[in-house]
Amino acid sequence: MRVNLTNGDMFLELDPCAGGAISALRHQDLDVLRAAPDRIGPAFDPLKYAAFPMVPFVGRTHLGEMSFEGETYKLPANLPPEPHAIHGHGWRAAWKVAASDHTSATLTYEHTPDAWPWAYTAQQQFELKTDRLLVHLSVTNTSSHTMPAGLGWHPYFHREGAVLNVPTTHQWHPNETTGDNRPTPIEPTADLTRGRAAEDLNLDTTFSVGRDMVCLKWRTHSVTMRSDPVFSFATIYVPPGLDYFCVEPISHAPNAVNSPLPATETGFRALAPGETLSGLIELQVHH
Repeated sequence: MRVNLTNGDMFLELDPCAGGAISALRHQDLDVLRAAPDRIGPAFDPLKYAAFPMVPFVGRTHLGEMSFEGETYKLPANLPPEPHAIHGHGWRAAWKVAASDHTSATLTYEHTPDAWPWAYTAQQQFELKTDRLLVHLSVTNTSSHTMPAGLGWHPYFHREGAVLNVPTTHQWHPNETTGDNRPTPIEPTADLTRGRAAEDLNLDTTFSVGRDMVCLKWRTHSVTMRSDPVFSFATIYVPPGLDYFCVEPISHAPNAVNSPLPATETGFRALAPGETLSGLIELQVHH
């Protein structure tokens, strides 16, 4: 069952059973995000959608191996042929519609312990305004033990003619062999603070970001992205030769659970039983 929201010139379509993903976001006749293809039957590919949630962690957990509070856990690789666990569970799961009306909807995902031995509840609250989309993400630890946690959002934008201006402060360099991940000064080729054409970029990089908004511009329109301070990182993915790019607000650096760096630097969070991690992302269209 798809969920459609409208408000003025804005239109949002959600596909709860397909990873709780957005399948379309439009302003008038403009696709603000890359629209997903039609889905026939239960199978879906979240990588073809307009946007999907990342919970209860973001980015790659190196080789799916996680050390937490003296225990070691092995998570399944979920994006073959990559050997890592990536983006958590929500993007691969069916979500339930907890509430909806013409301009808002709430989706929930309940996780039962498996290789990830904690129960949790994830929630996405969507609110559509006449010129913007509000996405409120949260994860609540419903188990009886402390749980590592993170949140993120993975939107896809059209690459042709796009200019990116992102308030990056540092970039993170993962070691492909060990998974160790550390911040370094930004290389000139990855500097997005002065505006860079997407066509000139080849990135799959996580950055620490400041509190200024993200600005994305095309000839026909622009989009600004604001997010709560919990999203103090962003992964920028601009793959060569493809027609899209991603600007992903995230709450922690990839593989943060295994990092020797302090949580204040990596964004790592551990939730006590009953505790919630949450944050708001706002996408505004200027047309």
